[in-house]
Amino acid sequence: MNDLSRLAEIAQNHYFTLMMRKFGAEGASVLRKFLPHLKTVLNVIDYESISESLTVVYRFDDGVLGVTDLPYVLEEPSQLALHNYGTLTVEVLVDGRFRVWKRSHDLDVISPGAIVYRYRPESDERVWVDGVEGEVPATMAYTRIFGLSRFKDLAQCLDHYAVRMARSSECRILAAVWREEGRVMWLPGPEDQMRFSLYQHLKSSLREGNPDITQETPVDHKNPIDITVRWANSNKIGLIEIKWLGKSGKLNPPKKTKEWSEQRARDGLSQLADYLDRTRDRAGTFDRRGFLVVYDGRRAMVKDDTVSVSREDGLKYQDAHIAYPQDLLDRHDIATPVRCFCEPNFNAGVSPSRNH
Repeated sequence: MNDLSRLAEIAQNHYFTLMMRKFGAEGASVLRKFLPHLKTVLNVIDYESISESLTVVYRFDDGVLGVTDLPYVLEEPSQLALHNYGTLTVEVLVDGRFRVWKRSHDLDVISPGAIVYRYRPESDERVWVDGVEGEVPATMAYTRIFGLSRFKDLAQCLDHYAVRMARSSECRILAAVWREEGRVMWLPGPEDQMRFSLYQHLKSSLREGNPDITQETPVDHKNPIDITVRWANSNKIGLIEIKWLGKSGKLNPPKKTKEWSEQRARDGLSQLADYLDRTRDRAGTFDRRGFLVVYDGRRAMVKDDTVSVSREDGLKYQDAHIAYPQDLLDRHDIATPVRCFCEPNFNAGVSPSRNH
């Protein structure tokens, strides 16, 4: 199919075209009523907070949605986050209230006599008009057209940091946390500088939505989260927990002060889940998402006085992906953990050769 044929197909099957076919000029009026409500829902519930599906329904008439289980009836859209565990069906009522179910419903049941929006992570956005699926074409700039994902922006920023900055300790703050030029051991207590390195990266790189980025925000009277990201005029909060793996120590005299295995990362994910539960208890109407960032500096065959490693020993853990508890990975409010494997410096102490 050539480009012109594809454009003609999109125009023929576009959800707006289907609305106009069914209602004529009144179809535009129905969309003007529905789309602002859809935008309101997506302002409160981030795409990344949906693990199964988000369905938003608006009936054309005064009929009743054909489901038998009782819904929650919400007066304020901010309350939607309180009911979101990864799957939501939201019916927009003519008086502006919302009927909410914490599960998905059969489209054959809910789409007749209604316009239905459904988002699934594996199939993105789709729209049905009176039981007929309409085209929702993505643009080159945006694969999702009805809302913006602040959490996706944050996840991409963290991935960029892991690959471009932390991997080779390109950040000067992070470079100064190593005990020696060969990047074999961390200095004692590297957490603060790791957090500051990531904080500086987010401050300079995360710009969309006017983010407010803070360090060590208290979760309760004794538990601070390493970094918190909030966006202006938004209920979305990103919580970032930082852990490091490998050995830390001193050189004068040579001494190992601490060593963390991958269990430290698993503990970090459990800690993050606990923080999310605590903030849900305190601020249930906020859409929260947790991000674990792991600085992996593990090396093989390292003694207290080791200052350089072979490529084999230095990269032994490069592809040693961490096994996390599946029940935590399956949570709708926890992002895929970011592991920054921080490579050794194999050129430490090596001067460039010169030919005379």
